[in-house]
Amino acid sequence: MDDVINLGDDDECILIEETTIVEQNSSQKVCETNFSLVDAVNKRHRSSAIPSRNELEDDMDELEKLINLQKKVSSSSSSSQNFEDVVVSSSETVAKKRKLTDTEKDNAKKERELKKEKIALEKDEKRNEVIRKRKEKEREKETRKIEREMSAAINSKCELYTFCHVGKHVFDTLPGLEAEIRMLYAERKIENQLKIEKDLGTRIEWRRKCVELREDEDGQSQRFEYSSTQDLFAIVVPATTLKDVISSNSLPHFIEEQRSGFRNGRCTMLIVSFGKLELVKKKLHNLAIEIFEKYRAQIIQLETLSELALFTAQYLRSLSRREKKRLESMNKDGSGGQSGRGHHKIQYQGEKGIVIGSRSEIVQDWWSKMLSTIDRLSNAQKRAILTLIPDPIVAINKYSKMDYSTAAKEIGELVAENGRRVGPAMAHKILTMLTDETGNAVVE
Repeated sequence: MDDVINLGDDDECILIEETTIVEQNSSQKVCETNFSLVDAVNKRHRSSAIPSRNELEDDMDELEKLINLQKKVSSSSSSSQNFEDVVVSSSETVAKKRKLTDTEKDNAKKERELKKEKIALEKDEKRNEVIRKRKEKEREKETRKIEREMSAAINSKCELYTFCHVGKHVFDTLPGLEAEIRMLYAERKIENQLKIEKDLGTRIEWRRKCVELREDEDGQSQRFEYSSTQDLFAIVVPATTLKDVISSNSLPHFIEEQRSGFRNGRCTMLIVSFGKLELVKKKLHNLAIEIFEKYRAQIIQLETLSELALFTAQYLRSLSRREKKRLESMNKDGSGGQSGRGHHKIQYQGEKGIVIGSRSEIVQDWWSKMLSTIDRLSNAQKRAILTLIPDPIVAINKYSKMDYSTAAKEIGELVAENGRRVGPAMAHKILTMLTDETGNAVVE
């Protein structure tokens, strides 16, 4: 045999011995196995031929499948082992569980209560925050509502915040006046602005409802409403009664008595003469200027009930719009850098006169500039007066010698180019300007 290995005396032989101890039922048996490499080599079979490539690949594939199968089996066995470990460890834990002491129970109970209180506090804080935001939103909404009302009270709805208070004695004296006023106020959509009071006598007052935004002690915005009596009132007097008062020279006493019943301070009194007042115009004009200068009182002549009703409505509208004008003037003064009282600057708004020309041209230009200072005198009326009175120096000598009523009629009946007369009021102002000798007369 070609593949037989022959060993000589000097060759070394490897002897493998294996001893296995088997334990079974508390008895031991010793099994000894001897393995001789020489016998194994000599007794082995002749090796077969090398297999082809396809057979090797098949063998490798089969080997790989066996390896994978072994891996799966080993992984399943390890997982089962781990499961057994877990079960054993949990059983050990259950076995080690003990009963809590009273102190530990109390501590655990306190911890649970503290946790509940903390959660309740957090809920309360969130609820309070929501309530606070809601209240703040409502407060802002209420503030904006009051501000809108304040703005409307002096702008678009100013007449609805002003009231005309009429004494009941006025309606008793003048039958039909109440119906006339109510009809006119209904046309103007201010029918609720008429108030009838028993304790006013023959007096008419105008009062304004004021709305303000104020903060209380808690800082909450509150709507504050109050009534403000305007610094103007009217006394309705029949024309015959007023004539008797003037004839007896008791008009100053009558004015002081009526003013004391209204209010003290700087206020305007309107004496409404209902009917035709039969007095000499010159005397009436002088009396009107005197009582206005001393008592700030005016005489107004009205002959019909419709005129008296319109008088109350016009003053109601004028007084309701006065508050807006007052605020605008205050803002204008403040923006100019000189806010407050005592900073009103008088400005002369006039034109320079001519210096070159004849005497008549210079005098007429000077006279034209004087007429321009008279309030409510139109240009057409001024041109008509310049035609009638070209030289004021000549007119001074002329009207000083004439009777006042004749002179006032001559100037008052003068018709301008637009078809309108100069009128008695303007005639009185021009005569005062020309005939005053003291220099104390005031021409407005």
